[in-house]
Parts: sequence; C-alpha cells; structure tokens
Amino acid sequence: MSSGLLVAAPLALVTALGDAGGSGGRAEQVAAQLETAITVGLVGAGTRLPPERDLAEQLGVTVLQLRQALAMLRDRGVITTRRGNGGGSFVTDTSAVSPDEVAARLRELSTEWLRDLGDLSGSITATSCRLAAERADDDDVDHLRELVAAFEVATSTKQLRLADSRLHIALAGAAQSLRLTTASVQLRGEIAPLLWHEVDGELPTAAVAEQHAALVAAIARGDAEQAHHLGQLHSEHEVRHVIEAHLAEVIARSG
Repeated sequence: MSSGLLVAAPLALVTALGDAGGSGGRAEQVAAQLETAITVGLVGAGTRLPPERDLAEQLGVTVLQLRQALAMLRDRGVITTRRGNGGGSFVTDTSAVSPDEVAARLRELSTEWLRDLGDLSGSITATSCRLAAERADDDDVDHLRELVAAFEVATSTKQLRLADSRLHIALAGAAQSLRLTTASVQLRGEIAPLLWHEVDGELPTAAVAEQHAALVAAIARGDAEQAHHLGQLHSEHEVRHVIEAHLAEVIARSG
C-alpha cells in the first residue's frame, strides 16, 4: 500500500471515516464524510460520483439514506445533480466553508479546544513522518515531492488549502497506514479551513513551504528521528497560526 494508492481510492477513506457526522442520523454522517473528502481535496471539483446504488453500497448505507445525504450537499452547493444522458451527481465546489463561516467558527472555538486540536495534529503528523521515513518507497517519495512543488506554486487560498491537505494525507499514506491516513483526512477536514484563514491580511505560506520541503527531505533520507521532529514542529507552527487567527477574530468582533 502506498500513498498514491490510498489517495487514488478516496471512497474507501470516506467509508473509513466512520461517524464523522457526530450525533446526527446516518444521512447526516454520510453527508459529513463526503464533504470532508471534498474539503481536503480527495474528491475534486468536477468529479462525477458513482451511480447512487453503487455509491450507497460502497458507503454501507441504503439508497434512501444516500439520497438524503446528497440532498444536503446540494443544498450547501457542494454538488449538483443532472438528469438524462451523461447525468449524475457532480462535485461543484471544493471550498465548502466560506471565509465568513471560518471567521464565525474561529470566534466560537476556545483557545483550549484549538490547542487540543493541535496536540492531535502533532501526534498524527509527527508519527506519519516518522513511519514514512521508515517505510516509504521511491514512488511515495516522488509523490510527496510533487505535492511539495504543487504547494509552492499555489496562489489562491483554496489552492493552498487543498495542496497542504493533500500533502498531509499523503504523508500518512507513505507511512503505509490506513488508520493514520483516515485520521489525517478527518483532522485536515477540521483544521485546514481554520489554518488557511488570513491574520492581518497574511497567510503562513512561506514558512509552511519551507517546513514541507524539510520534512519530506528527511523522509527521503530515511531519517525517522528528524522527520518526526520536523513533523512536530510543523504542527506546532500550524496551531500557533490558528490560535492567532482565533484571537484576531475575537478582538475584531469585540472592537
């Protein structure tokens, strides 16, 4: 199993996300699972979803539950459904959370909650990097380098978020762990919109690009200890930015 194979089978990862929808019904959970996969770029804009019966079987739900989930995604503008020849359900938007929604979410969350999210991120990212340094093959390393390069040439906030998310998920894939990859997908679905939110008109693009390159270089050398260390530092940098974004939104609202 390689990172490329894991990312090439996004619906398998969607199924493995389990109860990503929280306490809602099964349809709500499936909608949340699919939306997470879209948010982190596993399922891109323009992608045609499998026929309803096939997709319901893959996701382990009834056709009725799937139709309810798809209706929720249509209401959010995430997918569109066309009838007739060449019809089906298509992904229309890979930026499921608007900047205003992110700002509102940042104001609602506490510093403690965000720090806890950062702790989880650090654990997943650092472990992924360490195991990738021990297990990744040449194809995995080449794929990681391609994703680093894709991030470096990204310009829009959406492109940065998707490129960053895809790299993090591929790191877990290069660790040859489906459970880590699934955890990474779910985590990036939570943290990515918050991370790629401007603070004082700026994004942490340059620093993140440098960190990406360094940790992938450590993986390519097979330096597991250094890869683990750099993955941890990268996650700490992420959570600092998210907390700064949270505080900036709270201050702006109170002002």
